[in-house]
Amino acid sequence: MSKNLASKAVHGLKWGSAATIANALMQIGYTSVMARLLVPEAFGLVAISSVILRFGSYFANLGLNKAIIQKEVLEEEHIRAGFTSSFLLGALFTFLVWVLAPVAVQFFGNPEVAPIVRVMSVSFLIHGLSATSVSLLERHMRFKEVSIIETLSYILAYMGVGILLAYLDFGVWSLVYATLTQAVLQALGSYVLVRHSLLFLFRWAPYKPLFSYGSRMSVSSFIEFISQELPTILIGRMLGTHQLGLYNRAYMLVNLPMYMLTRTFTKVVFPSFSQMQHDVEKLGQVYLSSITLLASLVIPACLGLLVAAPEIVLLLLGPQWTDSIPVLQVLSLAIPLGFVTMFAGIVCDAKAVLNAKILLNLAFIVLLAGFFFLLQGYGLVGFALAILLGELVRIVLYQYIMHKVLYLSYRRQLSIYLPGIVNGILVALGIYLLSSVMRSADLPLWLVLGAQVSTGAVLLLILSLLFPHKLLRAELLGILVRAGLNSSSNKPYHRVIDKYKHYILKQA
Repeated sequence: MSKNLASKAVHGLKWGSAATIANALMQIGYTSVMARLLVPEAFGLVAISSVILRFGSYFANLGLNKAIIQKEVLEEEHIRAGFTSSFLLGALFTFLVWVLAPVAVQFFGNPEVAPIVRVMSVSFLIHGLSATSVSLLERHMRFKEVSIIETLSYILAYMGVGILLAYLDFGVWSLVYATLTQAVLQALGSYVLVRHSLLFLFRWAPYKPLFSYGSRMSVSSFIEFISQELPTILIGRMLGTHQLGLYNRAYMLVNLPMYMLTRTFTKVVFPSFSQMQHDVEKLGQVYLSSITLLASLVIPACLGLLVAAPEIVLLLLGPQWTDSIPVLQVLSLAIPLGFVTMFAGIVCDAKAVLNAKILLNLAFIVLLAGFFFLLQGYGLVGFALAILLGELVRIVLYQYIMHKVLYLSYRRQLSIYLPGIVNGILVALGIYLLSSVMRSADLPLWLVLGAQVSTGAVLLLILSLLFPHKLLRAELLGILVRAGLNSSSNKPYHRVIDKYKHYILKQA
């Protein structure tokens, strides 16, 4: 990775991480408040509507946003072609979803779905207007601006509009209007920063390279979407909105913090991978480094969530959500696997190895449906177990593709999970011992959860920074070097960093 690219990546990670922490804290508060103001059915209805809209979104964009980021040489005509396509497709799918919304009623058997889907279909048009601006910001790694827009829009839309409308008894519509408000604010903010041409272009040549990559990317992303949302579709149809609401909140409790942890990495990684797509050796090394670092965070965090699940559900959602606890515990094992393997998917996107990715995800869907069928007798927990088994299979399949694409041995690919697994087991054990003592003393929930979070964070920091696994050691040194933290400065924190580097080297 070139120094300029590395500098941009590190800068993006810094700003993205700051925004991630801020958004995570706000979303925890938002989730807690809304869970007390709304009933599970409201979240179930929005979950169904979101699945329907995401179903159309992959065809409403055709992967053009990723094509704009991935293309090595991007000209003005490509930008105009991307905007023209995104806007017209967004308008078309807003119309189609509005007209075909009653079909959702027939499939899910719930008449309340149709009006929600119709109003939320406006998001196609909004995203069609903003997709090109957002893609250009990410292509040029302007993650500081992206982070500011996302944070401000979230505060105004969810913490402002959403909670206010829920308090005023708007029910499920408070969730709908908050979602649309954030989309509008993000669209306005991104275009203010990147004022590309709004003139339509109707000449085929600029469209051809975008659609060549984007259409395959869209199919690949759509199949990934089906694999991700299959539980929501099946639970909504087979068990109803109440059970879906319980599953949705459990899923969000583990998925949200993992998403917040990884979203910064993924935004920076895709453009970075794309710019080194022809250097297989370097791309392979960055891929392994990315997973090592991410797994060392995600796996311990999820195993800690598993132990603290009762306190998390009861304190953040309330006693009416206790049926979500065992679901959350199983998902805490399944979700981190999906987030770690997504880097293999990003490599496929960056190198345009999309056919293999499509076949892999088709196989995953078939296996997942089979696991659901076998475990359906166990209810929501059975669905969660099916996801866990499916993710284990997907790891194996992606390792086969990375072996073929990046020439990485299976042993080397498996070894990068060790730091996360070892630290995760130790962190979970520490939280479990503390929890056993505090629960037996019948202490307040907020005190128990606070102690669990603090203990987990301290243990993870100690294990990662003071006693790092040998695979993690090299990555920590690499981060310090890429961040420009060297011993040439006399600043106090630089001297501390220099001593820490010597400590890590001595541990080796």
